[in-house]
Amino acid sequence: MFILHLFSNWKWTGPAEHALNLCCLLKSRGHRVVFACGRPPSADLDNIKARAEALGVDTLELRLRKHLNVLDNSVDAWAISRYMKADRPDIIHSHMANDNLVAGVSAMLAGTCVPLVRTSYDGDGMKATLRNRTLMSRLTTGLVVVSERARVADTENFHLRPERVWKVEVGVDTERFSPPPLEKRLEARKAMGIGPEEVVVGVVARIQWHRRFDVFLDAFKRASERMPELRAVLVGRGTNRVPVAIEPARKMGLDGKIVFPGYLHGDRYVDALACMDLKVFLVPGTDGSCRAVREAMAMGLPIIAARRGMLPEIVEHEKNGLVVDDIPENLAEAIEALASDESLRRRMAETSRRIAVERFSLDKEAQDVEAVYEALLA
Repeated sequence: MFILHLFSNWKWTGPAEHALNLCCLLKSRGHRVVFACGRPPSADLDNIKARAEALGVDTLELRLRKHLNVLDNSVDAWAISRYMKADRPDIIHSHMANDNLVAGVSAMLAGTCVPLVRTSYDGDGMKATLRNRTLMSRLTTGLVVVSERARVADTENFHLRPERVWKVEVGVDTERFSPPPLEKRLEARKAMGIGPEEVVVGVVARIQWHRRFDVFLDAFKRASERMPELRAVLVGRGTNRVPVAIEPARKMGLDGKIVFPGYLHGDRYVDALACMDLKVFLVPGTDGSCRAVREAMAMGLPIIAARRGMLPEIVEHEKNGLVVDDIPENLAEAIEALASDESLRRRMAETSRRIAVERFSLDKEAQDVEAVYEALLA
């Protein structure tokens, strides 16, 4: 099978890793895959195309803007239509709204009946805007969503036939993200300046106003006053990280209790997860599949999640974590409940790992997407 993937961005952000992971998996399973993405303004910048080529994925560089641009979309649509006539892909798979539009126009220009698959990474379902209604009704053959909540919402909002909408769990590398041996865990803690007996609450999120860091800091302060051994590690970047998190933490007297390592990637990111005892996640970001939660679960971490969006679909209350209404009092109580009970954390950690392996493996994701392709081609 020959699949042409489109991703209308050049930045390594949001669902870019999901899209590229899927391309790598499909290629490893014997399919021909070409990944088309946006052109970076400078080759020196961290960009999707460079990462794809480093992984051995064939690329097609287009303009592919994140947002609608009539001139660039027109140039891309004609280029893709010529490509479709010459190479005849079996499936076109888009991952963003603008490349969904470009794919549909390209197919019309080429005069072909190639199935157009769209993956929506919005865990709550897409907004019922005029653009999305047009994309779903006229320019998309099949829709892949990342949650049951989104499947129900998109089916109803866009009047889609249920058999045209598939829920596919976003996969993570469950081998790379796996429970660390004790030695690695202690090394990771030492690098963060954290002692072996301290209990570490982790947060992985872009540090922005709407991600409810004020709620977390308030809750952590309450819990740490009753549990002096508590520490926190806040992994993430953001242009407002000082006013959003660092300065408020200082004013609360939490200096020495919270570590701000910034944005981490590669082995440094895995090591940061390795030093945690539990993880808090309150608000999904641009990646609505909540990849950070899935990776933490694969690492064998119990999760405290807000009762928001698709989070209750991933975190099973009192099984692999706690689902709470995220006000400071509730969150502090949940943190104390897990931090004070090592045996409870261990049981939930084992369940987190089991769920991740069963539901979030990359191989399962690839098989499920293949089944979508085969259904559409049939």
